[in-house]
Amino acid sequence: MTAEPTGQLFRSDRYFKVWQYSVSHRRLLLRSTRDRPPATRIEVHFAGVGLMLLRPAYQGLTVRRATEEESRAVIRDHGIELEEGQYVFALADDVSSGFVVSAPPQWHEDEGGVDDPSWFGHMVGTR
Repeated sequence: MTAEPTGQLFRSDRYFKVWQYSVSHRRLLLRSTRDRPPATRIEVHFAGVGLMLLRPAYQGLTVRRATEEESRAVIRDHGIELEEGQYVFALADDVSSGFVVSAPPQWHEDEGGVDDPSWFGHMVGTR
């Protein structure tokens, strides 16, 4: 059995864009490209997405497990039930700046360019 994610899971001061979302596979990809130093790209991948509230881009990204109070508010306000293995993840200090209801996120840093495939595999519309 995998331990439940707690607290802050990922943090970066870099600029991230919503790069791709696949409705059929319920996958979300946020990406920081390597067009500015440092010369790496970072991808944050969410699988099993059930609900999301996103800004198009984030100057700095924090992914953390939402508090119990925040999770209850998201569930209540949006009329959802969490599926097994899903959690509410805040994308900043407050869920009002964005959140994702999904399986625990994964991230990867590499030297890939904008046209290179995602480390997380093919997503329709993403090279």
